[in-house]
Amino acid sequence: MGSKDKNLQALPAKFNVYLNISFSNLTAASPVLLFNLLTSLKITMGTEITKPRFFALLTTLSLLVAGALSAQNPSIFNTLGQVANQEVTMVLDFESLNELRKKDESFPAQIRYKQANGDSLSWNVKLSVRGRYRRLFCDFPPLKVVFPKKDLQAKGLANFNDLKWVTHCFEDHESDEHLLREYLAYGLYQQISPYSYRTQLLKVTYINTHKPNQKIVRFAFIVEDDAEISQRLRLKECKDCFVAHRDSLDLKSENSVAVFQYMIGNTDWSITKGQKNVKYFKPLSGGKMVVIPHDFDFSGFVDAGYAVPATGTNIQTVKERAFLGFKADKAIWNETLDLYKSKQNAFIQFIEAFPHLKENSKKESIRYLNSFFSRDAGKLLASQSN
Repeated sequence: MGSKDKNLQALPAKFNVYLNISFSNLTAASPVLLFNLLTSLKITMGTEITKPRFFALLTTLSLLVAGALSAQNPSIFNTLGQVANQEVTMVLDFESLNELRKKDESFPAQIRYKQANGDSLSWNVKLSVRGRYRRLFCDFPPLKVVFPKKDLQAKGLANFNDLKWVTHCFEDHESDEHLLREYLAYGLYQQISPYSYRTQLLKVTYINTHKPNQKIVRFAFIVEDDAEISQRLRLKECKDCFVAHRDSLDLKSENSVAVFQYMIGNTDWSITKGQKNVKYFKPLSGGKMVVIPHDFDFSGFVDAGYAVPATGTNIQTVKERAFLGFKADKAIWNETLDLYKSKQNAFIQFIEAFPHLKENSKKESIRYLNSFFSRDAGKLLASQSN
């Protein structure tokens, strides 16, 4: 690789440094601005910025600028996380919720809540039903919530306008325990990797639009927008990577995800047989794609009544474990398992400190995790050494 090519590869990182130093002077992300910036940088880099090179870099640099600009404003996800045990009211048509569970159509709703300063916020949003199994069989299926961008801008918020809204599924209160354990699963992985989705726990009052006295009060949690995690971690999602080849992946990231799925007893995911319940993101700074997992309701850690193991795993219940990741070299295995072992006490403390889970549910969750550390982690390492 020539020196000019190396300089071009390094340019996004140099541009990011420029933003951090001189952001106050940056007022627009126009092609003219970017071209002038690139031209000025060529003096120190010794690289000619011709039009073909300019347009090749324009997309990446535009993403960096947009990310820097968005970072100055909080997001709707952030506002919903300012208050502990955030109480939210969602007014929606219960009939539309049931009628549209098999369709990719949206319907209107209203969301209301109070901010940390006591001010009330009200949003007119669009809802649609999401998920695979849960959209068909849950009494209250999971939702996608889309906020109007113009309304977000009017409130001084970033343009990240859609959220995954995870619901309680069935009307029995055991479903609350399942939802809370899935929320904890996201929190466990946040302690393992920075490449993880953030979540916010909510206490939601659902009100039927046409029957205001018909209310459901349950826990829910939201998952941050894909565009937001991309901006926050300086990533670009690969949206058409249904099959990700081993050579295209950061193998440490893949192994970390695969061990996590094994630890929580989740076989409802895939990389090796096509993309399922994971997403792939490429760092803007360069390097191979990282893997970020989501949707853990079929795991043994959550232990939902409807959960079953994936076919071909040779296990009978979700409380058993099956490894579905790639084989990795010894150095990666040792690094991953050492990281997990170092987090065991933090995992236990995290669960014990969570105030909303019943005590017997906490004990079972901790017992299940401890079985990974005391028994199954060793089995996994031995099986991968053969």
